[in-house]
Order: sequence, then C-alpha cells, then structure tokens
Amino acid sequence: MKNKLYTIICLLGTFCCACNEFLTEYSNDQAYVRAYTDLDELLAGSVYMKCQGIFYDYQGDLSKSYYPYIHFMADETQVNTSGSSGYLRTLQYLFGYYTWQQEVSKDHEGTIMWPEAQDWQNLYNYINVSNLILSLIDKQEAVTQADQENINRIKGESHFLRGAYYFILANLYGKPYSPATASTDPAVPLKLTEYVEDKIYRRSTVEEVYRQVLEDLHSAEKYLKTIPRKSVVRASHTAVCLLLSRVYLYMQNYEETVKWAKACLEEQPELIDLNSFTGGEFLYKDSPELIFTMGSNHLPTNLTTNAKEFGVSEELYNCYTEEDLRTQYFITKQDEGYAYVKARYAYQKRIDVSDNFALRTAEAYLNLAEASACLGGTYTQQALDAYNSLRRHRISDFMEEQTLTGEALVKEIRQERRRELCLEGHRWFDLRRYMVNDSYPEEKTLSNVYMVTKYSYVSGSYEVVFYRRYTLPPHDGAWTLPIPSEELDANQGMRDNERLPRNGVSLL
Repeated sequence: MKNKLYTIICLLGTFCCACNEFLTEYSNDQAYVRAYTDLDELLAGSVYMKCQGIFYDYQGDLSKSYYPYIHFMADETQVNTSGSSGYLRTLQYLFGYYTWQQEVSKDHEGTIMWPEAQDWQNLYNYINVSNLILSLIDKQEAVTQADQENINRIKGESHFLRGAYYFILANLYGKPYSPATASTDPAVPLKLTEYVEDKIYRRSTVEEVYRQVLEDLHSAEKYLKTIPRKSVVRASHTAVCLLLSRVYLYMQNYEETVKWAKACLEEQPELIDLNSFTGGEFLYKDSPELIFTMGSNHLPTNLTTNAKEFGVSEELYNCYTEEDLRTQYFITKQDEGYAYVKARYAYQKRIDVSDNFALRTAEAYLNLAEASACLGGTYTQQALDAYNSLRRHRISDFMEEQTLTGEALVKEIRQERRRELCLEGHRWFDLRRYMVNDSYPEEKTLSNVYMVTKYSYVSGSYEVVFYRRYTLPPHDGAWTLPIPSEELDANQGMRDNERLPRNGVSLL
C-alpha cells in the first residue's frame, strides 16, 4: 500500500499537460519557469474552477460540474412526479446524495454511478498547483512597479483560491464549525507544500483548517488591496472581503463578519432593483451585483419541469410572498412544477455565472444583517438597515418592518437568505451551521421523495416501480460526506465520517 494521499500529491509532470507546455519537468519535485507570466498562465488554467461550455441537454452533464449534489441534498429541489419520461441520468447520478446514503456513489439498485472522489481530487489538485505557484512566485524578477503589482496579484489570487478550496472541503467533508468542538472535530488533510511527501496523511481538525483558510484569505487581502480588479473571473480585494465575512459568519465571530461585510460593500454596494429590471435573466456576467465567479452552471439542464427528473421544490417556492419579484426572476411556477430561471441557456451557449461559486453583493448585505442581529443591542438597527436595503430591491410596494428584534429578526434574515441565495450553493452549508449555532440554534429534518417509473408495454404507459421517502434528522452523520474510499485505503488509519444505511419508507 502506498502511503500517499494520491489526489493531493500530483507530480509536476501532470501540470505540464494543462499549461501550454511552459513548465518543463526536471525532477519529481522541481520545475522551472521563465517569468511570472508563466505562473499567471498556470494560475488561470489550472487553479480556477473551469467554466465548461455545456450546451443544452435534457440530461445535463454533471461530470463537468463541481459538487453539483450540493443543490440536491437540502430542501431546494424535489423529484418531479409529472411528465412522460422515466429513469434518467441525473437521478442515477445523484440518488446517493439526494437520499443521504452511506455509499453516495451508488444508485438505488446498488450500481456505482458517481465517482465519489471527483471533487476531492479536483479541489486538492487545484490546491497543489497553488502551492507550486506560491513556492515559485517570490523567485521571479520584478523590474518595474507593474511587475511587482502583477507578482502581488498572483500571490493574492493563489492565497484566495487555496483558502476558498479548503473552506469548501471542510464544509463538505468536515463537521460544521462549532466553537466548542472545532478543536477536536475532524475536517480534511492540510497539504501546503508543492513537493511529493511519502507519508500517511491525517485529517486536520475543523479549527486547524479554518485557521489556514483565514491565513490564506488575510494574505490575499494584503496582496490584492491596491490591485484593481482584473475581471469577475479573477479574484479581487472585494471578493476576499466578502469571503472573509462568510468564513467569520460560519465561525460565529460576528464582529469580524460585520467588519468584512462592510469592507465589501464600501467597494461594491450595488444591488439590482427588480422593480425596474428588464434583463433576460438575473444572473449574468456583467451584473452590477456580481463580484466574482468561477465554475459552471448546470442547473437549467438538471432542474426541469417536463420530465421525471429534479425540479425546484414546492417548499422553496412557497417561502416567497406574492409581492416578491424574485418569483419572476429566480424561480417561477409553471403548469408542471416550479422552474429555475435565475440563469438560463441561450441556444448553444453556456452560462458564465456559476451555480455554486458566485460572490454577489446581496450576500454581503445578508452577512452583515445576520451578524448584526446575532450581536443584538445597538447592532439591531444596523441589521434592519441591511435587511431592508436588500428587500427594497426585491419587493414591489415595499414597506419597511422596524419591529423585529432578537431571535425573530435572526430567523427572518435567515429566511431572506434562503430566498435570495437560492440554488447558489449556500443552503446545505447554512442548514449545517444553523444546527450548531450557539446563540440561535435552528434544526430541521429534511425529507426527500425518490420515484422511478418504467414504461409498461402491457398498459402502454409509465408505471411507478420504485417510490420511497427518505429523511435526514438533525445532527445525523449524513450531514457530512464520507471520505473517498481510495483515500482511506491509501492512508491507513484515516478516520471516515460515520454514515448509517438509509432504506427509506416505501410509498407504493
């Protein structure tokens, strides 16, 4: 057995294939570059999540997306019970996640459908390339002030991305951050060197991983502070401030959340006013709300209303009021269910705004509101101001509510977060952190129905052959994904996350 964490440790030769051949491998742990521009190219091509150009396909192509199951594990989606087609690919791929199975890679018949290590491998590969860049960037020559600014930008972007990826990994494979238990709760291994290490890896604690995330993000903030934003697909100082506010919110450090949410809004406070909005779709690359995006958006192909696949959940749609304009621009009611319209495909055209890693100014208002409400006292008015600022741009004939305080205000802000950030990759993580919140804990039992139909030549119609309800109670082990089996095999003694078998209740 090899004592290596396979998907963390990649020989530099692997990178050469994806970097226009400007990296030349001289040994297993050494490579040479000509200038910082080579490292910038490596950063753009091999560290940022890729925005795949997937054309409209009723089955979608989940293999080219990043942790797509994040949208299906919570309460934002449901299996459609109308339509004329039967058991399709998205259902097969996502059964293990959607019903919180012990073995997430298998469908309801026990067939392996999903490479459970796909995201673990992708994210750790990106981390390892960022480690390489950070090990080489200070060796590059800076002749002019512009050279030094570019070197600082590359360092800042690399730190931002490494911190972001560890934050995602910790929230997929580690327990939610609880101040009381973070020092002992297991998260994921930390790998910060660019060279191959022949060792058995252990899982770092939640506290250790979050500490590294903050170190990376604060380094990114320092290096990007005076650098103008290159584009919405490259990390910027504003993006760092927003992600810092999110990380601190998860840690229940509300003073720091307020500080960094305000810093973000000082640089980019814009919100789209849906009362006067005339655009074709809400999420688009040139939106004044968009701060940063990376990765693909496959929801229009995997949330349909005309086939027995997944659709937007009725519960999500019902949390909007009649006056809420987001029922026109986020999700809409149709004859056969509830449709996702936040971002849409044009014919043979990809969506340039990610479905799970898009940073928007709306989140900064919500982070500021929730943190201020949790602080209470003199911060309450600040919470109401941030909450109302967002609502004013989303509700027709808006009238400010000035009476909410304490727990009632926190709950309403969380509900607003659900409405505003729906299907952008937040809900699963939010439900996890609410469970361990010290001030205002909030628990929810999830319930998902899974149905499969097959065509009967006897009756001449589709008949239900598999119909079960699955539930996930609070604090169940399945709120955390299992460590990929190949990592456990390669690192003897690495601890897995305990998940019990889940059979569901038949509805037939």
